[in-house]
Amino acid sequence: MKVEMLSTGDEVLHGEIIDTNAVWLASTFYEAGYAMTFRTTSGDSLATLVDTLKQRSQVADILVVNGGLGPTSDDFTSQAAAQAAGVGLVRNEQWLTQIRAFFARRGSEMADINLKQADIPETAEMLPNGNGTACGFRLQLNDCQIFFTPGPPSEFQLMITEQVMPRLRYLCPAPEKLLCLRLTTFGRGESFIASQLADIALPAGVTLGYRAAAPIVEVKLSGQEAQRAEMQACWQTIKILMHDYLLFEGKSDFATEITTLLKAQQYQLQLREGFSAGLLCWTLSSAQAPLRSALTMGHQSDLGSQALETYLPDGDRTATLSVTISGLIDGCYIELGLVTPEQRYIFKVSVTESLTASPARLQAILVIQAMYLVHRWLTGQTVQIIYQGLNHVDET
Repeated sequence: MKVEMLSTGDEVLHGEIIDTNAVWLASTFYEAGYAMTFRTTSGDSLATLVDTLKQRSQVADILVVNGGLGPTSDDFTSQAAAQAAGVGLVRNEQWLTQIRAFFARRGSEMADINLKQADIPETAEMLPNGNGTACGFRLQLNDCQIFFTPGPPSEFQLMITEQVMPRLRYLCPAPEKLLCLRLTTFGRGESFIASQLADIALPAGVTLGYRAAAPIVEVKLSGQEAQRAEMQACWQTIKILMHDYLLFEGKSDFATEITTLLKAQQYQLQLREGFSAGLLCWTLSSAQAPLRSALTMGHQSDLGSQALETYLPDGDRTATLSVTISGLIDGCYIELGLVTPEQRYIFKVSVTESLTASPARLQAILVIQAMYLVHRWLTGQTVQIIYQGLNHVDET
């Protein structure tokens, strides 16, 4: 089954807004067993939209069209759909009544410009909108079922959930549920990770994919739910090979994983930041990690991890982990430190010129590397520097 999405609007095509609807739909459909096979975007051009609808309807079995159902002059998705299908537009009186009621509930008068939001192709099925004034509709073109949906995310998501999915399950019962196993790695690039996993024998129909978003690489094993046992066996091999680079599994995030471990083991964190300028604190606090204290200095400060132990506050230190990211030392060195109740880890690393030339990138790397040290200790693994651009030159 070929499932596609067509997003409309110059603001999407020109990158003025991020197409969050496409991301949400791809994830929602995948979990329901309807994996997306193609996505495209059309600007606010009636001729282009008509041509695109005709073209994609000859390829796709299911097409979701998003946007262009508003009341303004650049909203002409309904008109394009009617032209593509070779039919006229008709005013849906049922939906017009709903629009009038929508404005009446808000104590405002409906403008004539909103009348067009009740116009749909004469062969289409109207799909009510529970959050707005633009109705959606379903139209068959060639052998393709096309669902037309409004652009605002709250309206779009509700219509997909309440109107599109029930019809989709009836018209095109989903194949076997899909399964995607994910893990996120740190420390090496996509080509290195791929080379490490190149010789793995995959079950028939199962694919291994990668998503690089520096400084992390996500590894994905995709197949059918019925293949779970085979995929899990393969997955264990992948995790063994990725052991030193593995941050977390699934769709969570690293800060949340660390927060869970800290709370389970009843530890608090004490942070000192130089070059990272508070980014480590922000990342962990956003995940509601148990922070005891945090101190931020400047990029070029002389804050060094050698002072970690003197920074520990008086009182019970047994439940505190102290983490330091120093400022830039001599223009090319950084110190990262971790003090636990049992041991003190200090790493002095040289930083490549390409990283010092990209402060924001270096900050992100240092934050993940610092969290990696904490995670490794909490999970009983070797505490070490793993990122290939941070070359370990000293350890005490």
